[in-house]
Amino acid sequence: MKLELSTWTSHLNQLVYSYFYFCKKERIEINLVRNEKVKYDGGILYIGNKRIYFDYSDSPRFIDLPELYDFYFKRSLRIEDHKNNVYPLNFNTSLSYNSHLLLMNLKTDILFHKYSRTEVIRAIDRFSLFVNASHKVVDIKRYPTKVHDSGGNVIFYARLWNPDNHKDEEEKERRRLQNEFRINACRILKKKYKQAAVGLFNDSLAITMAPDLILNKKQSNKNNYFEILNNSNICIADDGLKDTPGWKIGEYLLFGKAVVTTPLNISVDNFNEHVNFEKLSNRNAYEELPQKIDYLLENKKYLRMGEENLLWSEKYLHPKNYIKRILTIVENKTKIEVN
Repeated sequence: MKLELSTWTSHLNQLVYSYFYFCKKERIEINLVRNEKVKYDGGILYIGNKRIYFDYSDSPRFIDLPELYDFYFKRSLRIEDHKNNVYPLNFNTSLSYNSHLLLMNLKTDILFHKYSRTEVIRAIDRFSLFVNASHKVVDIKRYPTKVHDSGGNVIFYARLWNPDNHKDEEEKERRRLQNEFRINACRILKKKYKQAAVGLFNDSLAITMAPDLILNKKQSNKNNYFEILNNSNICIADDGLKDTPGWKIGEYLLFGKAVVTTPLNISVDNFNEHVNFEKLSNRNAYEELPQKIDYLLENKKYLRMGEENLLWSEKYLHPKNYIKRILTIVENKTKIEVN
């Protein structure tokens, strides 16, 4: 089993660490190599005579041609594109597993490539001395194994994106809507739920648009954020860039939290409304948040949803099953030998 990347980026962490986890658990050789022809934010897994492509772009557009591969797995996959040899990668999130050991198994062409530098530093930085979100912070060993009742606390941390920083008019409008939702959602939650953890990451745009919602340095620290997330039960998610989910929702699920989200415009395996999430009517329906939250608070429905999401994330996101899921799909189509 061989995994090829052109470089190691943050979008590929879920694949890289899940591959490393699988190889260690199955006691097979770790064969992660650099191939400069692989598209940025893409990877190719070779199993027997099969080539499996992984597309981690946050855009619904394909970064390579599915017909060139036996199987094509894509993040941010539109429902209408889920056909033939194309399958969803569900939600993408940045996680790690024994990052210092991974470094010992990387070849120098990847390890010392200039575009791998950030992830290598994060892997080395076990005490978060150099970066806010070291791979030690997001190691899967710190994720909970059961749902904890914190009384239904609500959390929504977000960042704003400057529309003027993008040339495309459609993307500019998406960012305007996104910023409007995030600012108004934070204000509504802050007013109605006194224990809610809400706010915007500190930058010049957030200070200009919503100075009353700025998170301080301690609050926005990734390690502290995970502590606050662990002590929350109901989490708010909205569309990220290009009208597709960002990393936040994956973190919520791995922490076993109930989710209220704007409509999901991508294909996700067995992820169902009223079981795994409550849905707002549109991407700017922030006024509906209290109704959805109060529904989850009634008779502590958030606990049942949190349990469902913890089970779902173990099956679809956690490294212990991430590669196994891929292999199951491949094996159901063809008989292969993993070596």
